[in-house]
Amino acid sequence: MDGEPPGGDPAEPPAARLRQLRAQRGLSQEQLAHLLGVSFATVNRWETGRTQMSARARQALADFEARDRQAEGGQTRDGQAGDGQARDGSRARAASPGAASVPALRAPASTAPLSSGPLSPGPPSPVAAPPALASPAPSPPALPVAQSSFIGRDRELDDLIGLLDRCRLLTLIGPGGAGKTRLAVEAIGRQPPAVPVAFIPLETVRQPESLITLVAAGLRVPDRAGVPLPESVAAALAETPRLIVLDGAEHLREAVAALARDLLGAAPQVRVVVTSRVVLGAPGEVCWIVPPLECPSAAAGVADIAASDAVQLFVARARERLPGFSVADLPPHAIGELCRRLDGLPLAIELIAGWVGALSVREILQQRAVLLDSPGAAAPSLGRRLVDVVQASYDLLRPEERRLLAVLSVFAGSFTLADVQGVADAGPALPHLIRGLVDSSWLVVTRGSDHNRFSMLDTMRTFAAARLAESGTAPEVRQRHARHFAALAQGSETGLAGPEAAEWAAQLAASTADLHQALLWSQEQDDICLGLDMGAALWRWWLLRGRLRYGRDWLGRLLARAGHQRDEPAGRAFCSAAVLAAENGDYAEAVRQARLALRILEPLGVPDRTATAATVLGSAYRYLGDRPAARRSFATAMELRAGLGDRRALSAALNNMALLEVDDGDLARARDLFEQALVIKRQLGDRHSLAIGLANLGDLLTRINQWEAAGRVLAEASTLAADLGNPQLMGTVRCNQGNVAAYQRQWAEAAAHYAAAVAAYQEAGHGHDAVEALTGLGRVSYHLGRPDEGAQHLLAAQALAGELGNPERLAQVRAALAETGGAAAGPLPGGLTPRQAEVLRLLAAGMSNKQIAAELYLSPSTVERHLATTYRKLGLTGRVEAARYALAHGLAATVTRALL
Repeated sequence: MDGEPPGGDPAEPPAARLRQLRAQRGLSQEQLAHLLGVSFATVNRWETGRTQMSARARQALADFEARDRQAEGGQTRDGQAGDGQARDGSRARAASPGAASVPALRAPASTAPLSSGPLSPGPPSPVAAPPALASPAPSPPALPVAQSSFIGRDRELDDLIGLLDRCRLLTLIGPGGAGKTRLAVEAIGRQPPAVPVAFIPLETVRQPESLITLVAAGLRVPDRAGVPLPESVAAALAETPRLIVLDGAEHLREAVAALARDLLGAAPQVRVVVTSRVVLGAPGEVCWIVPPLECPSAAAGVADIAASDAVQLFVARARERLPGFSVADLPPHAIGELCRRLDGLPLAIELIAGWVGALSVREILQQRAVLLDSPGAAAPSLGRRLVDVVQASYDLLRPEERRLLAVLSVFAGSFTLADVQGVADAGPALPHLIRGLVDSSWLVVTRGSDHNRFSMLDTMRTFAAARLAESGTAPEVRQRHARHFAALAQGSETGLAGPEAAEWAAQLAASTADLHQALLWSQEQDDICLGLDMGAALWRWWLLRGRLRYGRDWLGRLLARAGHQRDEPAGRAFCSAAVLAAENGDYAEAVRQARLALRILEPLGVPDRTATAATVLGSAYRYLGDRPAARRSFATAMELRAGLGDRRALSAALNNMALLEVDDGDLARARDLFEQALVIKRQLGDRHSLAIGLANLGDLLTRINQWEAAGRVLAEASTLAADLGNPQLMGTVRCNQGNVAAYQRQWAEAAAHYAAAVAAYQEAGHGHDAVEALTGLGRVSYHLGRPDEGAQHLLAAQALAGELGNPERLAQVRAALAETGGAAAGPLPGGLTPRQAEVLRLLAAGMSNKQIAAELYLSPSTVERHLATTYRKLGLTGRVEAARYALAHGLAATVTRALL
C-alpha cells in the first residue's frame, strides 16, 4: 500500500510543508531552492515566516509535489521503468543494473535552443534520501527525451562520438540557436552505455557558489553532517564514475571551468561535456564548434536542395505544423534561399517553419526579420524569439567587446585583423577583443596559412548593425570602412601586375562584397573623388575576373556624376572605362573614352597615365582594323614608357607592337619583339604578363609551323594561367592550343581546346576573343563529321563579329564558312540581320531570353531589344509566331547548343 505523499495536505502552512518535504527527502534549503527554481534566501525566508509565498510560488510548489508523487510510481508514459524513448529512435540512458526505484524530485528543465527540435526532461532526476531511507544503488538522471525527430548532422555526430571516447572535458561551442544541447544529447545517446550519465541544466543558476549544490542534487549526493559537500560529491564520483553534462554554461564561465576541473579531479574515469556559447578556458578543455546546418548553394539542383540538412529540418517542422504539407507544395529554390538567409541556424529554421500555411515561402523570405523577432514569433515548444537568444549572448560581452562588435557589423563579407585595424579604433587591445568575440561564438574563423579571416552570421550581423545605429557612430564607421577598401582598390592596380598578383587576387576575391559596399558609400555620400579613384584602379581586377559589364556600369555612373570634372582621377577613370569597353567588344566607345582620357591627361604632365591611355586607344584601333592609327598610338606609348624607364610597361608596349607586326605579316619582326618582351617579363617575375607573352609567342610559332615549340610554350602559359585563375587568359591559351592541334589535323583534341576556350571567354565576357574560338570550333566540327554543329558555331561567330564591328574577325569567319560550305553569306528572310536571325534560331530551339543572352554573350536587355525589332520587322506578335516563322523559313533546322 502506498504511503502518504510528501506535503500531501494543501491546507498545511507552506513553511511546515517545505520543512516536511526537505526532511523526508534529505534536502538542504539550497538544494530545494534549485529544484524549485528560486534562490536559497527565498526558501529560507519562507520557512522562517519572514515572507509569504506568492500565489505563483504556491502553485509551483503544488506542481512540484505532483511531479514528486508521479515519480514515486517509477513508471514512464509507456509503462517502462527508467528508460525513455525519443521519437527518432535515440535512446535515453538506462538506470544502473539493480537500481531500485526511489521517490524522485525533478530538476529544473533546460530551455536551451535545440538543433532539430525541442527536448523535454526525461524521467525525473531523484535526489538521494537521508541515510536511513537511502536505496541500495540510486540510478542516474536520464538524458532529456526528444519531442521531435533528429534531422541530419551525420558528419557532426561521427566527429562528436569520436571525441567523446577520447576527451575528458569536451565543450560544444556555438551561438544561441545552433543546436548545441540537442546535438550533445544525440551523440551521447548513440554511444554504448559505458557509464551512467547525469544531465545538469545550468540556465536557471545565477550564483556561482550554487553550482556544487546543483551538481550534488543531480548526482543524488545528500548533505552529511560535518562533511563538506564537495567532498561528498568527490567520494560519490570515485565510487560510481559518471559522464556529466553541464548544459548552458556561458553565464557562469569561470565557475563552470573551476567546477569541471574539480569534477575531473575526483576520479580518473569521470568525463564532462559542456554546452556553452563561450569557451571555458579550463585546463585540458577540447572545444568543438557546432556548425550551422548544411544549406544548399544557390546553384544546387532540386535533388541537392532536398538532401541538405537545413531544408530537411524546415520540411520536417513545416509538416509538424501542417500535417498535409509536402515539399512539392513549395518552390525548392525558395526554401534553399530561405535557409541560407537564416544562416542554417536550427532555431531560426524551426521558428520560421511555423509560418508555413499562413504565408508563402516568398512572403516568409521577405518578412523573415519581422517574423523571427516579433512578440508573437516564439513557438510555444521553443519558448523564445531569435532576438532574445542573440540578446542573451550579447549581454555576456564586456563593454569594449560590444563596442567592437558594433563596428564589425559594417563589414559585408569576411575580414582580416588588418582590415579591422583599418576600420576600428581599438588600439593594442584589438587582438584580445577579437579573440573574446571568437570565444563567445560571435565571429566565425576561416583559418589560412598567412592570416585568418573572420565573419559573422547574417543574423548576428543584423543584430550588431542595430547596435551600431543606436551608438550614433555609424556614419563615421562607414566612412572609415569605405576609405580602407578604397586604399585596397588603389593598391590593386599595381599589385595585380606584380609578382604578388596571386596574393592580391585572393585578397580582392575575399573582399568583393566590401569593395561593392565602399563604391555604394561613395555614391550615396556623393564622394565622387573616392569612387573615381576606386573605379580607375579596379579595372585590372574587373578584367581579371571577367566582370567587364559590372565595371563599366560603375565607371559610367561615377563619370556621369562627375560631370565636366577634368582632373587626373577623371582621366584615369576614362582610361579604365576604355580598357573595359575595348575588351567587351565596344570598340567605338573605347576610342571615344580613350581620346577623352588623353585630352585630360596630356596637359597634366603625367606621362605614365598618358602612356596607358595611348595603349588603350591603340588596342581599340587595332580591333577596328585601323592599323596605322593603332601603330601611331602604340609608338607614342612606347616612347613615353622608354622615357620613364618603366621596364614592365615597356615590355607591354613591345608586346603590343609585336601584335601589329603579326597583323602586317612581318612574323620575324614580331618574334623578335615578343622575345625581347619575354626577357623583361621573366626578369620582373610578372606571371600574368609572362603568360600573355607566352600565349602570343605560341600563336606565332604555330603560324610558322613550329608546332612542337609552340606546344612547349603554351604548356608553360597554361600552367601560369591555371594558377592565376584568369578566365580570359585561360581562354587565350586554350584557343591557341586548339590552333596547334588543328594545324596538325588532330581534330578531337582541337575541339576540346576550342570548347574550353569558348566556355572561358563566356565566363570572362570577352566577345571578340570568343569569335576566334567559335570559328575554330566550327571548323573542327566539320572535320569531325558534324557539319550541322559546325555551321551553328560559325553562324554564331559571324553574328557576333558583325555586331562587334571587328573586320578581321569577320573575315576569318567568312573564310571558314566558305571552307566548310556554309551558307550564311546570302540574304536572310525578312531583311533580318545575322544577329537577329541567330536570336530567332535560338528562340525556336526553345531557349529563354536569359539562355539566349548567355549563348551569344549579350545582356538579356539586348536580346529583348533584338526580339522587339524582329517582331516589328516581320509583323509577329510574340514567341509562338516567331518560332513558327523560324521553322517555316529554315532558320531553325540545324539549331544545337554550343559545346560549352
